[in-house]
Amino acid sequence: MPYTAKITDAKKEFSLPDNASYLDVRFDILLDDEVVAERRLGFPMGTTEEAITAEVKAYCQMYENDHALAAEAAKRSEAEAEAENVLSALKGLEV
Repeated sequence: MPYTAKITDAKKEFSLPDNASYLDVRFDILLDDEVVAERRLGFPMGTTEEAITAEVKAYCQMYENDHALAAEAAKRSEAEAEAENVLSALKGLEV
């Protein structure tokens, strides 16, 4: 099941360094209806609902891709560690 997002808060904020208002959108990233992360994005004033939801969806896809890559890297690392164990066991072995 893919990651999904639930927008938990959306409000107008003001950035002092930029001297500008912006839209602050907070959302949870869910996997099987379980919150796995909380995120927050800022958008310029005038950003449409469609643009914001598209960006949140894209963020979920990026999050999912990152976790898939991390899982693949963990499998490779595990395989490499096992190969090192085999090589270490073979060194000096008399057969």
